[in-house]
Amino acid sequence: PLGGFGIFIKDRLGAVPLRALTDVAKRHGLKVHMDGARFANAVARLGCKPADISWRAGVDVLCFGGVKNGLAVGECIVFFDRTLSHEFQWRIKQAGQLNSKMRLVSAAWLGLLDGDVWLENARHANAMADRLAAGLKNIAGVALIAPVEANAVFADIPPELQRALREKGWHFYTFLGETGCRLMCAWDTEPETVDQFLTDLREAANS
Repeated sequence: PLGGFGIFIKDRLGAVPLRALTDVAKRHGLKVHMDGARFANAVARLGCKPADISWRAGVDVLCFGGVKNGLAVGECIVFFDRTLSHEFQWRIKQAGQLNSKMRLVSAAWLGLLDGDVWLENARHANAMADRLAAGLKNIAGVALIAPVEANAVFADIPPELQRALREKGWHFYTFLGETGCRLMCAWDTEPETVDQFLTDLREAANS
């Protein structure tokens, strides 16, 4: 049976350590699949060529994320090792993933790729995450858990401040203990939205 090795990329992993991981996979006869839900954000943050963190780094199959970068539906699966695409069209049909009007879903990719819209969307999302992180550093009782590496901000926010934010209608995940929160910025996040979140959090912290 075909063996596989999966990599999720969203940040400063970069081409050199990525190559080290894929080299391990190759030595053991494994193929490498990259979960690129935020592949665009990684390319934007690293300032590299898409090839540098995909096929040049030893990736065999890339799931190029579109839904988290401006598309309503549809991801793009790229086979750098085309031998792995054998029977793929039948596999997605068996799994219930073959849209009867797939050409309509695929057409949206033309708009995303034309003029590097995909990259501009990712750059904007990353910039909004940077803006959010910079503001959080100045709020008492709140601390960043990790550097901002894509469009996600991980921060320690006390439970009472979380409650205050949710009472004002903000939605976010708390999954790192009781205080570790994941705050996501999207391709369409407005600077005013980020600033309002920070204002609401600051007011709660100072009350």
